[in-house]
Amino acid sequence: MIRLGIVDFDSSHSIELTRRFNHVDVDDDQQVEGVRVVLGCPGSSEMSPERIPGFAKQIEQCGVQLVEEPAEMLGRIDAVLVLSLCGQAHLERVRPFLEAGIPAYVDKPFACSLADAEEIVRLAAEGGTIVYGSSAIRFSEEIEEFRRRTDRYGAVHGVVSYGPAKRAEGNPGLFHYGIHPTEILYSLMGPGCQRLTTSYTAGAEVVSGIWEDGRVATLRGNRSGATAYGFTAFCTNAVICEQVSTRYAYRNLCRSIVKTFETQRPAVSNQVTVELVKFILASLESERGNGTSVPLDSIL
Repeated sequence: MIRLGIVDFDSSHSIELTRRFNHVDVDDDQQVEGVRVVLGCPGSSEMSPERIPGFAKQIEQCGVQLVEEPAEMLGRIDAVLVLSLCGQAHLERVRPFLEAGIPAYVDKPFACSLADAEEIVRLAAEGGTIVYGSSAIRFSEEIEEFRRRTDRYGAVHGVVSYGPAKRAEGNPGLFHYGIHPTEILYSLMGPGCQRLTTSYTAGAEVVSGIWEDGRVATLRGNRSGATAYGFTAFCTNAVICEQVSTRYAYRNLCRSIVKTFETQRPAVSNQVTVELVKFILASLESERGNGTSVPLDSIL
């Protein structure tokens, strides 16, 4: 049984993941074996401090002992989940654990700057451990089923992903809700985006990227009208259109966390994670330039 600690309770993910790992107030098909959350640090929040007391009470009711400082967990856990709502907090939150050689999952957004993302990856390598981050939507049933059928569908020539893209101060641009359709895009296309352009309005944004092998992919982030998740994948043998359900996304994310910590192989490679951060930063740069084309390599 892997002993988990959780840092920062300002996101609903703190209680949702704890319930699935500790088998409290969830259906049997949502429970995940092999891990138990034993310690939690409610922490602080720049974005939603008012949410912490409520989630702290619920998490304590799941049999989790609360501590005042993250450092109190060292030596008492096998791995850590850093679940801060604000991506800008993640580097300093995960630092002491990576320096101590403790493997970590860092919630979305992994980081809101390229420097932070690369430093997190460097700290893991220096500490001889692993780190990974992802949106739960990457592990939705529809996306996992698509992956299982790649032999039938053939190579992916391009993708259109869509989903909500509500913005919030602290997680700029697509780093907030827009992280989800971005993760869908990268889960199907893989890394290799060279340049992109962004068209932005108050109600939506459209980001079109060109990959190094000539493929083209597009993301639509919606802030008005229906905001379902989904994708269209243009493959060698088929065009696949899917709406994406969140029904098993948390459960499947939890399974990926267990597998990652058991095998010491990140469910999402650091290369993909860092490029995804660059993609969002390039999108912001293009937006500020009124749709100018921005190479990902220009992001510093």
